[in-house]
Amino acid sequence: MRRPALTLIFAVCAVVPGLPARVAHADESAAQKAAREIADARDQANAASDAYFQAESRLDSLTVEQQVLQGQIVDLQGQVTALEVRVQQVAVNRFTRSSSAGSPILNGFDSPEQQMQLEALSAVIADTSETQFDDFAAVNHDMQTKQVALRRSQEQTVQQRTHMADLRDTALSQITHLQQVEAQRLKDVAVRVALAAENKRRADKAAAEQAAQADARARRAVTTGGGGTGGQAPAPRHTDWGNLSWVCPTGTAAVGFSDTWGAARSGGRRHEGVDMIGTRGTPVLAVVDGVAQAKTNELGGKTVWFIGDDGNSYYYAHLDEWVNLGRVNKGDVIGRLGQTGNAQFSTPHLHFEIHPGHGAAVNPYLTVRAHC
Repeated sequence: MRRPALTLIFAVCAVVPGLPARVAHADESAAQKAAREIADARDQANAASDAYFQAESRLDSLTVEQQVLQGQIVDLQGQVTALEVRVQQVAVNRFTRSSSAGSPILNGFDSPEQQMQLEALSAVIADTSETQFDDFAAVNHDMQTKQVALRRSQEQTVQQRTHMADLRDTALSQITHLQQVEAQRLKDVAVRVALAAENKRRADKAAAEQAAQADARARRAVTTGGGGTGGQAPAPRHTDWGNLSWVCPTGTAAVGFSDTWGAARSGGRRHEGVDMIGTRGTPVLAVVDGVAQAKTNELGGKTVWFIGDDGNSYYYAHLDEWVNLGRVNKGDVIGRLGQTGNAQFSTPHLHFEIHPGHGAAVNPYLTVRAHC
């Protein structure tokens, strides 16, 4: 019995030195799991934000549609009114010439030649009259069709506003959940390291997917002869315009955002930035060293036009207030996320643009995706 007992003791001793390594591996797995949980929560917040902004884009499209329909209806109403006068006159004319035998004007034409001329003239008048009646009916029908379409669009607008309110609540709920998850998990340094790696992996995957989609669109355009490039070089792919030291415009705050570049906006505009939903009052940061200039306009409300030392310009909109202006360092608070401008009809968010070389805006999504 001693030999089995000794064998068991040696086996236990042999296992003990391996315990620290197993504990370290368990700690690493726990950190990775926490990082994935945070990243998943961020993706859920982004998906909820995307759904909300897609609904907002649909609402703006409905607004544009209604403006077009209203203009068409006004134009058609003018045509109907003008044709209505003509049709009424035609009806009077038809009544007065309904019986040539009883008309003192027409029964004076006795010769065959005069009667033939009268019949030919009557045929021309009849043809013209029929055309006017047809035109009146067609235009009137077209106007009624537009009016039905307008009413349907207005009904969809009411439904869309309710849908948007639900999606907004969902997005804000997901952001609150993200805040709770991050508050619990990000206290651990190992989790923060693992999260940085997880974020990079997902950002690289998103960039690869967008590049593949861009290539697919380019191939379809070449195959079909479409694209409307007119022989010009294709537009550059989306890219990360930041560098290793670039700071997320909302810092480490929990926010939701999606790729809304080019989405329809009211007035026939196209979206030229990324919208980041967050808690009102969230600090908005300088992404690089540079100069922050306060601006105001109807759409953006309180905004900052930021001239970066990296050679790019940045535009921040819908701020509740400005904080540090003039010469600032990256990471300095330059404003607070809010709801000014046309965001008063939406939800608190930051509209953020990137202008490489101080030129035209480019899609900032992958940059924000890589650094936030």
